[in-house]
Amino acid sequence: MENEDKLRAKLIEDTGSLEDAERLLPVARRLEQWPAPKPTPQETVKLIARLEAELPTRNLQSPFSNLQSSWPLLLLRSQLRVVRGEIWAASALVMALGLVVTLATYSASEAWVLVLIAPVVTAIGVAFIYGPDVDPALEIELATPVSPRLVLLARLALVFGFNLIMGVGASAVLSLVSAQIAFWPLVSTWLAPVTFLSALAFVLTVFTTNSLTSAILCFLLWTFQSMRRLGGFENVAWYFPDLTAASARPWLWALAAALAALALWLGGREERWLKPQT
Repeated sequence: MENEDKLRAKLIEDTGSLEDAERLLPVARRLEQWPAPKPTPQETVKLIARLEAELPTRNLQSPFSNLQSSWPLLLLRSQLRVVRGEIWAASALVMALGLVVTLATYSASEAWVLVLIAPVVTAIGVAFIYGPDVDPALEIELATPVSPRLVLLARLALVFGFNLIMGVGASAVLSLVSAQIAFWPLVSTWLAPVTFLSALAFVLTVFTTNSLTSAILCFLLWTFQSMRRLGGFENVAWYFPDLTAASARPWLWALAAALAALALWLGGREERWLKPQT
């Protein structure tokens, strides 16, 4: 009876429903009592041969081919399928819109529309790389030898890198269109805020396991920051530090590194399930 209660509790935890747990209980009880057949040595050899045939072959004559089959690139490719497709489309659309608006409205020496759009777009994308909706097969992932921290780091690199490339490309277009807009000063203006806000979104979504909450909090934070550049809001945002100022960049980089490290540590808490209990 005690074992049945434990089995029922596990099913309730997995399904989130007492009704579904009761429906699956007879099946789970039968599977638990079913004597699994032991494989013979011949069957084991046959299985290994079948699995080896599916492994990518290494070509010593082609370094590029070997690079494609390296585990870091394989990990990035696998997580490319996991990251929501809407993130890429939304980020590209908003960044392109920011570029168009900047081209139409920029002043003689500033491009603040792009500077204000890039951080929040990247942060919202990063907010949706972790959570129950992103990891429907979390138990399968935990059964693999790849650390959950490396999986998170791969997703962060993909989303952050994608937005970084778009931001650099938009800045290059602006600097080519107008000689009064210097490429590197423009990039350095938004790069530190982008990194900090992305790290903040990262740690919030890992801590709360709620991507939407993280995205909203970062959006509100950056809204107060944006009020500094809009007329008529001086009384609202006068006390808020200017995150785009050059003097803020050193501590923004430091905070971003600390927040990212904290998020990776929190995101690896599932690793304790993989270690044998002593």
